[in-house]
Parts: sequence; C-alpha cells; structure tokens
Amino acid sequence: MDTALEGSMAPRPGGWSRHWRWVLPLGCLGMLASCVGLGVLATYLGFSSLGQSDAHQEAVAIASGDAWVLRALGTPIESGLPRRSSVQSRNGVSRAQFSLPIEGPDGKGTLHAQGEKRGDGPWQFNHLIVALGDGTLIDLLRAEPLKRPELPLPAEPPYADEAPEPEEEAAPRDAGRDIEL
Repeated sequence: MDTALEGSMAPRPGGWSRHWRWVLPLGCLGMLASCVGLGVLATYLGFSSLGQSDAHQEAVAIASGDAWVLRALGTPIESGLPRRSSVQSRNGVSRAQFSLPIEGPDGKGTLHAQGEKRGDGPWQFNHLIVALGDGTLIDLLRAEPLKRPELPLPAEPPYADEAPEPEEEAAPRDAGRDIEL
C-alpha cells in the first residue's frame, strides 16, 4: 500500500513562474542601461575624435607657443572639446573651421580657427584668434593683441573736434505751391 500523499505528486512550478515579477523589470532596466551606455560611448568617441584632428592639434600647438597667450593664460595650456567644428575634405584639399575652449592656470579663452591643408602639407590658417575672457583678442597671425574698446564709448566720435552746429530749417518742399485737384 502506498502511503504517499497526493499533493506530493503534483509537479512543482518552474523558475519563471516563481520569479517573473522581479526578473522582467530587471531585464528591461538592463536593456535600457546598455542602450544608454552605448549612446554615451558613441558620443564620447565622436567628440574625442573631433578634438584630436590634426587641425585642432596644430592650432592648439600654435596658441601654446604664442607669448601673448602664455602671458594671459599661463602654462600649461589645455584644450577642451570643440564647440563648433567643421572639417571637410575634397580632392586632396581639407578645410577646417572650429572654435574650441582653451584654458591655463591664469585664465580661459576660446580659440577660433579657419584654414586649409593641401595634400600632406601643413595646415595654412587664414584666421587664428584667441578670445580671452576679458574681451581681449589675440590674433596669432599678427604681432600684437587687439584690445577691446573700453565701455561706455564717448558720446562724440573721436574724429570730431566739436559737435556739429544745427542746420537752419529748410523751407518745406511744397512751399509756395497751390495744389488743386
């Protein structure tokens, strides 16, 4: 005679039916976290590759070697990720236009550059300016920095010795004419 209870013969429920309430949300969160992580990684790699182009490196090297920039920002000078950047290559000619933040221990600035490169030659910049936080512009292609004009500007233009005298009032254009319709 068999003395086993009938309930013990029933099959036990599987793992999924016992744990689905916590496995399903954790699986969804894991998928969401991996998608966000891949997006952040792709964005980081994209921006870091922009910051490491040879045009950016050459422009930062020129700015780091300039005495006016070193005096204003200190040494060492570090560059950040570009804010606006455009690098195009067609028929062996590359053109770049970008702005990227640079900073040193004594201050911050923005390096604005525009130039082109033919073949494997060096970059030829036709616009290479560092804008400092106080408004001073340092043109790296010229000898001395441009100073921002002090505000407020004088009321009179600097070329005028004295204020112009008011003109006499001219007679109305239609003075003396009778108009009949």
